[in-house]
Amino acid sequence: MDSITQGVLGAAAAQAVLKRRLPQGAGWIGAIGGMVADLDVFIFSFNDPTVGWTYHRHFTHSLAFIPIGGLIAALPFLWLKRFKDQRAAVILAALIGYATHAPLDMFTSYGTQFLLPFSNVRIAWDWVGIVDPIYTIILAIGVYLTARSVQMRPVRIALLLSSLYLCFGGWQHHRAVEVQRQLAAQRGHQIEHARVMPAPGWLLLWRSVYVANGRMYVDGVRVPWFSAPLVARGGSADVTTMDDLPAAALANAETRRRFEIFRWFADGLIAPIEGEPQSYGDMRITAEVESLLPLWGLQLDVAGQAQRWSPPLGQRRDVGRALQALLFGDPRFKPAQAIE
Repeated sequence: MDSITQGVLGAAAAQAVLKRRLPQGAGWIGAIGGMVADLDVFIFSFNDPTVGWTYHRHFTHSLAFIPIGGLIAALPFLWLKRFKDQRAAVILAALIGYATHAPLDMFTSYGTQFLLPFSNVRIAWDWVGIVDPIYTIILAIGVYLTARSVQMRPVRIALLLSSLYLCFGGWQHHRAVEVQRQLAAQRGHQIEHARVMPAPGWLLLWRSVYVANGRMYVDGVRVPWFSAPLVARGGSADVTTMDDLPAAALANAETRRRFEIFRWFADGLIAPIEGEPQSYGDMRITAEVESLLPLWGLQLDVAGQAQRWSPPLGQRRDVGRALQALLFGDPRFKPAQAIE
């Protein structure tokens, strides 16, 4: 999730365990521990987009790296005089904060390589968006109330409620998956591969993507908390594989390498970008939940070289429209039975 939420969760977990041992420091140390793993965003290349795709949520997000990451997060505090007699507690608070980071990211759709170095599988449960203000606010209230007192009850209640909210995300995901299956059945499709992913918000808007007969079908699903789901019909496109690339790209070993990493990163959900010649997008995360306009992809030049593709500024996610859909609904969404 976003780094602010990661920091708040790290603070909450450290407070819940060490508030009495570190009354003035547990929250801050846990917060730093909760955010440090995202320093991997500084591992990138201006010339090779696959570097960022590979190394964000890579080794810093792995189970094996938690002891190292926790120690790194603790280092700035170990040199402070106020903690000279509490260094073991400082390290523990940083470890607790750091350990919360990757598990929370696994609930999102981006994917986290939690099992490195034993496996490079990107674990993504698709239960919560990368930004969810309700989840963040619940934790922030608990952290604030506990910071102002010696009581750990507020933050422990916040951790319980926020965990229940994540479980509610699992239920909402299940409901959206059922809608996806209904849509595929109505169209006479046998699903070969599918994802249903939450949009940023509060578990209302979901993106349905499934593959049938080599073609990708996309729909937006609105899952109100207390009423029946609705659907906004999207579109479809042929799934792009290595064999679909032009001859110049196939003859270029570096392009083949980059496309293979891109395919792994995008979970195979790659399709041509409409209106963009020789451009292929990651169709997991797009400008609108029902659209075929991705937020990133690969673009090939005439020589078959592959570079990162990003949408023009005017075509990127309309935050105002998304917020309106979250708050007031959207007439594009209709009962699933009415969708072809």
